[in-house]
Amino acid sequence: MGAAMFSTMEDGKIVRGLAGIPDEGPVLIVGNHMLCGFDIFPIISEFLREKKVKLHGLAHPQFFQLDEQHFMIPIIDILKLFGAIPVSGKNLFKLLATKSYTLLYPGGLREALHRKVPIYA
Repeated sequence: MGAAMFSTMEDGKIVRGLAGIPDEGPVLIVGNHMLCGFDIFPIISEFLREKKVKLHGLAHPQFFQLDEQHFMIPIIDILKLFGAIPVSGKNLFKLLATKSYTLLYPGGLREALHRKVPIYA
């Protein structure tokens, strides 16, 4: 059993699942990070399963510059596999212009880590 997803229909009724999400983009999903950012994986998986679309998460650009030799798993490859793109105004515009489904967490890493770790950018 996975995470419970809910959406809102046009008439305001809240339903279980993604029926309230439009079938065609552009769609901008705005969220609040929980679980140290691991919440993104069930959301992306549910969009793939139910809507058959790739949800592009906008990720901190530093994720794409990580030194691969310090990790057992190639982080950049996993990010790209799950549709992640470096966050920037230009990339957000491109995604919306191509009618993509886009996921944005405005609080970013600081929110994901619940302000417990200093973030330098």
